[in-house]
Amino acid sequence: MSRDSKVFIGNVPSDCRESDVEAFFRGIGEIRDVVVKKNYAFCEFVDYYDAKDAVKEKDGEKLLGARVRVEFAKGEKSRRSDRSPDRNCVYVGGLSSDTRDRDLESFFNGFGNIKQISLKKGFAFVIFEDDRDAEDAVKELTGRRLKGERIKLEFAKGERRGSDRDRAEAGTGHKVTVEGLSSKTAWQDLKDYMKKAGEILYCKAHHERQGEGMVEFYKKADMEWALDRLDGTELDGRKIRVREVARGSRGRDRTRSRSSRSRSRSRSRSRNSRSRSRS
Repeated sequence: MSRDSKVFIGNVPSDCRESDVEAFFRGIGEIRDVVVKKNYAFCEFVDYYDAKDAVKEKDGEKLLGARVRVEFAKGEKSRRSDRSPDRNCVYVGGLSSDTRDRDLESFFNGFGNIKQISLKKGFAFVIFEDDRDAEDAVKELTGRRLKGERIKLEFAKGERRGSDRDRAEAGTGHKVTVEGLSSKTAWQDLKDYMKKAGEILYCKAHHERQGEGMVEFYKKADMEWALDRLDGTELDGRKIRVREVARGSRGRDRTRSRSSRSRSRSRSRSRNSRSRSRS
């Protein structure tokens, strides 16, 4: 098992199985391997940044009724923190809107093996297996054209700028909860489905409650489109409910559905009409 993105889980119940660990981290990211020992376990993620999120979000949570400790496997965090900036993660800026993963793969062809491509709107992050290949790519390809656009290459500054979870800390407040999710619907599936409404800042599924997800949009209009058009639709064979999360809310009690928003607008129009009639 590689040590690059491995986390340690302590105080694991004696009856814990690999499938329990996988379920515990569902929605964080893709898992490469799980090893369960007596009272502890190791979980290796494909992506280091998912491992970092696992430590941040799941430490102190309960697994099979026991509160567990989640931290980087010994030596992982310090070994990564010594590499600043991350020398195998390359930021690619200035991309055209029709750029696809395969275009980036072709662009970097000949510069070593690529572990992961994270394509965003107008930019991407490309993670190489070998730091030296990333360094060669930055040195030799920056300023070249890809699909007619002159692109910018540089090493990612510690964090992957623009990653969903990092940008979520700033937040827009345009959030919805999605209820009724199938157990087989991962956060990636939910995000792909909700992209129909517009660009998404952040997405998670089955994190706080099984069968429930949260999606944050960049634009209020996109959120409202999701409330109007996706509420009551089917995803993975399950009818989902999409509800707005009021600003500042952390709980379900302050969510508002499409129907409540409609009633609110109707009451507002009614009050305005009565006010005009009295004047």
